Amino acid sequence: MTEHTLLLRGLNIHYTVEGKGPDVLLVHGWTASRRMWADLSSQLAGQYRCWALDLPGCGDSDKPGYGWYSIPNFTAILNEFVQTAGIERARVVGHSMGGMIALNLAAMHPGALARLVAINPVVTGRASLRPLAKPDASWRLLDWTLRFSPIVLRPLLSHAYGDRLDRVRHIRRRAEDFAKGTADSIISSGRAILAYDVSPLLDRIAAPTLVIVGTQDAQVPPSEGRLAAERISGARLSVMRAGHLPTDERPAEILRQLRRFLS
Repeated sequence: MTEHTLLLRGLNIHYTVEGKGPDVLLVHGWTASRRMWADLSSQLAGQYRCWALDLPGCGDSDKPGYGWYSIPNFTAILNEFVQTAGIERARVVGHSMGGMIALNLAAMHPGALARLVAINPVVTGRASLRPLAKPDASWRLLDWTLRFSPIVLRPLLSHAYGDRLDRVRHIRRRAEDFAKGTADSIISSGRAILAYDVSPLLDRIAAPTLVIVGTQDAQVPPSEGRLAAERISGARLSVMRAGHLPTDERPAEILRQLRRFLS
């Protein structure tokens, strides 16, 4: 796996690429980063060239000001990434907010995708982020959380067993990814999700599509993914007994489904 940076629309976008074969583009969700795909990417790399980027405001990519964040802007960055990197007929896999962006990309550029996978996607803006929609949402409180949560969690996250236990390793990754955000990037990207509804565009999607939903997802209602599967012509729906991050909870099952569908 190699790490690179692309300058897109004045923003430094960090990404990794590994493997050979047809291109697979992996798009993370809210407050996450490209690292959520690391295990999956390494296992797909024998068959595919896997790309995973940090969206603006996330991971190691630049953090624009609060007025930048919108699903159309994220989609434009993703489309420009595909074109600049020379990715042709990509197989795109998106999770949560990344699933919404991937659906929007497939609708806006119907001929650009070979296949589409949306895992627990937000579709109509329904997600457990409603406090962020309030005008008095506190940047100061979030700044405090970002500053002190790594200190509070450090004893757990630095424990010697952390690298051996998948659950601790995943919690560590999520905490580290969250801490890389800013108050502006976290609140504004959350508000961007709540403000957008991709459902009117779903009938434009021409790429073969797989929608995966977790029945125990407490962050995005499973009805969001079911709606996408109903509205996209020929889409397949896979229902799993899992929460919001089946890539962490049931990685072997996700890998099996992707290998079967992406081929």
